[in-house]
Parts: sequence; C-alpha cells; structure tokens
Amino acid sequence: MNNEASPTLQYWQNELATKGEATKQRYQEYFSEFLDFICKKPDELVTQRQQDLLNPDRRIQRRIESQLLAFLATKKKKGYAIATQQIYFASIRSFFEIHYFPLIMRRGDYPKGDSNGVKRASKEAILKVLKNRTRNSVTIKPLILFMKDTGLRVSDVRQLKYGDIANQFEKGDNIIQINIITQKTKLLAKTFMGEESIQALKEYFEARRKGSKNIAPETITKNSPLFKLWAHGEVKQIQRHSLSSLIREAFVNVNEERITAHSLRKKLQTDLEKAGINSNWIDQILGHQLINSRDAYSLPTDEELSEAYTKAYQFIRVFPEGNSAEKQPAQPYTTKSHRISIPQEKHQFLVETANGLEQAIELIKQGYSYADSVDGVRLYRRQI
Repeated sequence: MNNEASPTLQYWQNELATKGEATKQRYQEYFSEFLDFICKKPDELVTQRQQDLLNPDRRIQRRIESQLLAFLATKKKKGYAIATQQIYFASIRSFFEIHYFPLIMRRGDYPKGDSNGVKRASKEAILKVLKNRTRNSVTIKPLILFMKDTGLRVSDVRQLKYGDIANQFEKGDNIIQINIITQKTKLLAKTFMGEESIQALKEYFEARRKGSKNIAPETITKNSPLFKLWAHGEVKQIQRHSLSSLIREAFVNVNEERITAHSLRKKLQTDLEKAGINSNWIDQILGHQLINSRDAYSLPTDEELSEAYTKAYQFIRVFPEGNSAEKQPAQPYTTKSHRISIPQEKHQFLVETANGLEQAIELIKQGYSYADSVDGVRLYRRQI
C-alpha cells in the first residue's frame, strides 16, 4: 500500500526522529502491515478514529483497539516472539498517541510472556552448544565465542569485516579492541576480543581458506565479511535474521530454551559486573548511553579499558585458562606445595600456586594470602 503522500504518516515519522534508526524503520514496517491488515490508509485511519470516538456505542469507540488485538492474534498464531509482538503493539499505539487520539487498551491486552533472550547465557549452556556437533559447528563456535567476548548486537556483528580486526589479529595480540558505532543507537562501543574468540577465529579462517567438499576455498581479504554466508557459490554478508536464528537454534538443539544472541550480551555485562568494573566503563564497552550525571566523569582511556577487560576475562571465559579447545574437558586444579624460608621475615611459609579463581578462593579459605606472581603464576603463602 502506497502511503508516501500521507500527511498523517509524515507527521508521525517526523515525531519518531528521536528513536534509533533501526527502531524507527521497524515501527514503520510494522505499522504498514497493520494498515494492510485492516485495508486502510493512514489518513483514513485517523478520520475513522475521530468518528468512532464520537459514537455513543462503546463497541464502536473501541473498534481500532479490537482490530489491533485481532492483528496481534495473527502474529501470535504464526509463532512470533513475545518481544516482537510487543514492538508491533508499541508501533501501532504510537501512531495514535502522536495524533492525540490514544488507544485505550484493557489491562490484559499487552502481549505478555517470557521473551527469547530474556534468559542470560551461562558458561554451562555455551559449553553444551560447543560440544554439540552439527553441520554449522564450524561457524557456531567462533560466532558464539566472539559474541560472548564482545557483547556486540547481531546488527553490528553482521557488519564487521576482516579488516576491522586484521592489524591486531595478524600481530598475534592476546586481546583485540574493536571500536564501532553501533547500528541500533549510533553510539560508540569500545569492546574487546579475548583469547577464546581469537583462537576460534584463527581456526575459522583456516577452515574458510581450505574450503570443503561442497565449498570452494576462500581468499580472505580485508573486505571479507568476518562471518560469512554462502549463497550460489559466493561469499555474502550474513543477514540479521539468519545470524539470530543460527544462534537461537544452536541453543535449542541442546535443550537450552530462550537463549539468543542478546543472552550473550547479558552474560558479558554480568561478567564485567562480577569483576567489579565501574558501571560507566561497562557502558563504554557495551555502547550504552552514558547517564548524564556520569557523562563527564570516569571516562577511561583505551588502555585502562583494555586492562580492566583483561583482568575481568577470568569471569568471561568458558574454558579453563590456557585451554580453548572445546574437546578437552576441564582439568581439576592441582597445586604444588613448597616449604621455603624467607630470611628477612624470619618465618617459614608454606607456599602454593593458584591456577585460577576457584583455587585461589579455596586457598584463601585455608588461611593463605597472596604473596607474588612469577611468570604469570600466582603464589599464595601461609605461615607455618
């Protein structure tokens, strides 16, 4: 239905200018579907609303509300997610609110239920997916580990090219910073790839270069998509819905319901909070809008963010430290005890090494305290 010349539609679109570009576009698409459903043009809809509200019959006054509920019922029947139904609901309501004829909905009219992505991804759920061998395993492993490490939205991940990480990746950096203006909010996110996603991408690029029985070897350039989709023998930029479905289905296949790409973003935020990172710094990493009262304060440098992220990685990782191969099971922590003498303190101490956070906590419970770090190994001691 062509509504380009509609004054009421233009007025509504102008009022949506404060919303993000992706949200604005989705509102317009969903409202257009509603117009097709009721076979009305925007101007006709506003006129009808005016006339309906003047009718003494309450059922006529609520005609558009009833049409909206019928429209949402078709989406529910088709299996649309609750979150999507809620956006349909909000987009259509906003049209009438902006024209000063708000819809009057009953308490139970708003679509309710647990949305996909409402559940935070756990380390255990991620490991279940990585151990489950499917035809998409080659892509699933680097994709999930990358999104787990970076917390980027699907709309941003699909836009990335190899050139966005190439310099740091080819230098062999242990942590790679990614600065990106997000598609949804147009805000700068300063996020990072850690050891696990870097290693997974190395394996992924190698597999793409080699090709397979059905897929030709690929020459990866700086313009190559970071995550690919093959279509008719050519590498294509992966579509948003394809990427989302790939992740959602990977978790469904291991009986982990309601976990989506957004669940991985939630995991990163929770892990950064566990690590005690300043909330303003977390907003910088995730590309959130900074709260006005904090905007001028605690603005970290890239080096400070990198250092904070590196320290937090013990919470972010899903494999044991030093092991990013999904086939290797987590090894139990082991310790080496030594009796040493520290002359300057005239005491003897029992010293043990801690290989990870869990072991460190256990040693502290036993009365040990942190003493030093040698070649990356943390030493804890207890006076004898």
